[in-house]
Amino acid sequence: NKKILNVTMAAGMAAVLGTTPVIAAAQEADNGVSKEETVYVNATAEGEIKDITVSDWLKNSGDSSESEIKDTSDLTDIKNVKGDETFTQDGDNLTWSTDGKDIYYQGKTDKELPVSVSIKYYLDGKEISPDDLAGKTGHLKMEVTYTNTAKTTKKVNGKNAEIYSPFVMVTGMILSTDNFAKMR
Repeated sequence: NKKILNVTMAAGMAAVLGTTPVIAAAQEADNGVSKEETVYVNATAEGEIKDITVSDWLKNSGDSSESEIKDTSDLTDIKNVKGDETFTQDGDNLTWSTDGKDIYYQGKTDKELPVSVSIKYYLDGKEISPDDLAGKTGHLKMEVTYTNTAKTTKKVNGKNAEIYSPFVMVTGMILSTDNFAKMR
């Protein structure tokens, strides 16, 4: 299928690739509170990281009516995103006033991600920069490459071996009809 790409294509690609969740993890604390974390990466059309937002969900187990939840976080600019509950901070230690409710908060980080991403664009089979795509017509192919950088060295059968943390990566896009059209 041919695609018609208008002048907002590069900006559209940056927006599409902008807020992609890349990591989700959960951990259970001794106090019946579990923590689920999702990392959103705002990136350029080439995959260069602009900023990283981390969303944390502190889940009360339902049988906990504790008025406080203790958490550890090295995020900056922390804010509650789904309620009026407040927190105090002492270094990386957070204490949330909860009255038994779940806490949803976000913050920023500048830590290196365990997975890097690069994006290449091809128009009619020839590689092209995203900036040069604006206004072009043709068959567009995007190649997204993830590289796992989370490795450790462990002894396996008496020999040192590099072990990579397993990740599942999914790429999805919604292409606006303001910027893309299907040709017959």
